[in-house]
Amino acid sequence: MVGRPELRLWAGRSPLANALNLALIGWVTWNVTAETPLGISETHLANIVLLGVAALAWLSWLVLRLLGSGPVPTVAVLVVMAAAGGGLVVSAPVAIVFPAVASLGAALAMAFSTALFVPAAGALAMVASAVVTSGPYGSVYGGLAACCGGIVFGLGRKQAEERAQQAALIGVEKDRADIEQARAELLAERNHLARELHDVLAHTLSALSLQLEAFDTLVESDPTAGPEVRAGVERLRTLVHEGLLEARGAVRALREDAAPLPEQLTRLCDEHDVELSVEGEARTLPAQTSLSLYRIAQEAVTNAMKHAPGAPVTARLCFTPDSVRLEVRNGLATGGAPALQASGGGYGLQGIAERLALVGGSLEAGPTTEGWRVCAEVPVAP
Repeated sequence: MVGRPELRLWAGRSPLANALNLALIGWVTWNVTAETPLGISETHLANIVLLGVAALAWLSWLVLRLLGSGPVPTVAVLVVMAAAGGGLVVSAPVAIVFPAVASLGAALAMAFSTALFVPAAGALAMVASAVVTSGPYGSVYGGLAACCGGIVFGLGRKQAEERAQQAALIGVEKDRADIEQARAELLAERNHLARELHDVLAHTLSALSLQLEAFDTLVESDPTAGPEVRAGVERLRTLVHEGLLEARGAVRALREDAAPLPEQLTRLCDEHDVELSVEGEARTLPAQTSLSLYRIAQEAVTNAMKHAPGAPVTARLCFTPDSVRLEVRNGLATGGAPALQASGGGYGLQGIAERLALVGGSLEAGPTTEGWRVCAEVPVAP
């Protein structure tokens, strides 16, 4: 339950509350037996029976609270407790604790209209006992006051508990609203960056691509242009085209509508003749996680082409229930290319490690007996 410790005392689910209830049952039982001498006469035997029924009903109420039973058995047990205790009030005034506690429990556990049955049962039992035994009505008045006090005290505690619950709910809703506001601000900033990136970089690359197309036309029409010039223009056009695709991909990632990671990796691997395998059940990843893993694959493939030209390159994307792992491997350099072990530790690997750390991932990169291996793993909630 939500609320202050003194409210939870009456919740019936803490060891302290149960211990206090048991101690109170024992105290009341002891005092009732002290005020009502034991015997086998009709009146004394009836009092012993009423005391046993009231104490047993109180214990049953504790058990029902621990089990979380519904209102019907609870109100039945409390009615019996209030009635049995009310029948004892004339002979042992301390027994007013039974109907008072029963009224308190009823006010805490159920609606006010239903809770009224409990003090009503106690009041009727007290009046009936006073009429049958011709006892003094002073104890009856005290018992009635105790029942009313139990109801009032229980309603006050219940209202305080409800206010505490409402305050907790309001706090949760406020935190949720703050989170949504922060998320909206973040999305607005990301969209702003995406627009700037699109307007500046993408437009510039598009204009450069058009200029290269025009220049390529001039080169093709010039008979003096050698094959090296044509090859250089073709490489420039390819690089500009790839840069334009990357800029558009970055814009999509910022707007969180990028293509799924397996699709992006498939396109990258097809362009560079890399063998790709996807394991596990693919699922949608956060935009930042997807972009980070794609950049890592891009950097690893570029490094393999740079430092081990002609060597086979493989990529493996593995989805597990709580993470996603990307591994890129390449073979040893051939044809007198620089040794792969001499590379690594450069700015590219450092950059992707920092990028990966921002999404809570880890990076492993280093030489193997067959070449070079880059492995990135990011935890992802299922």
